[in-house]
Amino acid sequence: MIPAIKAEFRKLLTVRSTYFIVGLSLLFVAFMAGFILGYRADVTMLRNPGALSGDIIGAAGGMTVFGALVAILLFSHEYRYNTIMYTLTSTNSRSKILLGKIVAVTAFSVVFTLAVGAFSALSVWTGVHLHGHSLAPQTVDIVDLLWRCLFYGWAYAMIGLMLVGLFRHQIAAIAALFIVPSTLEPILTLLFKEKSLYMPFTALSGVVNQGGALTAQFGAFSHIKDVLIVLVYLVVGWAITWLLFLHRDAN
Repeated sequence: MIPAIKAEFRKLLTVRSTYFIVGLSLLFVAFMAGFILGYRADVTMLRNPGALSGDIIGAAGGMTVFGALVAILLFSHEYRYNTIMYTLTSTNSRSKILLGKIVAVTAFSVVFTLAVGAFSALSVWTGVHLHGHSLAPQTVDIVDLLWRCLFYGWAYAMIGLMLVGLFRHQIAAIAALFIVPSTLEPILTLLFKEKSLYMPFTALSGVVNQGGALTAQFGAFSHIKDVLIVLVYLVVGWAITWLLFLHRDAN
């Protein structure tokens, strides 16, 4: 099991796309948090005691899709460049391979989400002070922020990794990651009405944000209920992924 995990970490840290995506996401955070929200902050922002909390939540909601992309590329590169058979023959258990990928992506998503949240808060504070202003005393519930942001980042990465296992195609997995939450679920909302709160990405967004037009119209679940809904999707989805991974191309 340990060699399989080490192999996945080695792939994660030697693929150039990992560093490119992480760097790009931090540039986005620096611009949005440091310049737009910090340097150009208005009076309402400066006097808001929850400004930093809102910024951290916003960074988690907007940037963790980049973490999911890293997870997708870690797995899908093997199908794209036809190196998956080397991975499959490197150990006597396909389950170990899949578990190794889950462990590596979990560790990455935790570090990435923490880094994005901390860098976002620092960028806001720096931007505000560079403009000669100061924030009002901030109220930050660290425990609440941590578990919600970390779950959101981890779940998004697990969905990305799972999509590769289901489709075995890089473009299909990336397309699904963007199309389902931005296009498919909003369309299905017209059909399912209040039941649309049970859709996976809608429930996941509720973990970090209970606002928006959908929840304003139909109400919102508690964060815990949203987490449970997402976990059901992950458990079922990963069970299917695991079965497919065990039997596809098996001799």
